[in-house]
Amino acid sequence: MELKDEFDKRGVRVQNHLSPEQLALGFALGNFSLAFIQALGKQAADGAVKLPKRVSDLARKRVRRKGEPDEYRIGVRDGSAAMITITADLPDEARLALLDLDVTADEVRGKVLRWDSSASAWRPADDK
Repeated sequence: MELKDEFDKRGVRVQNHLSPEQLALGFALGNFSLAFIQALGKQAADGAVKLPKRVSDLARKRVRRKGEPDEYRIGVRDGSAAMITITADLPDEARLALLDLDVTADEVRGKVLRWDSSASAWRPADDK
């Protein structure tokens, strides 16, 4: 009580309860937030159901006999662009070269590209 009296002397108002307006605002905000979060959750769940199909269309992986990924092929399968083969031992130079690579160019369209270390360039692979 001494602390409350000290605050009163200095003109500091202490309020230990919420006004009806604050309660109504909190209730409305809580209900709106709940509906908003549920809608976001539903959208995320709908998108997650479709995700495996999209991922399988964009990327294909080869698997070694041990079950560890050997390489990933990334791209579209409709032939409108080249597919890029990514391996675990891909050097940084190859990753930087991807920035300048045009996968829709006529000479690489529809082909599978691999990093050629001797030429330091992305080249079409023999197999498709």
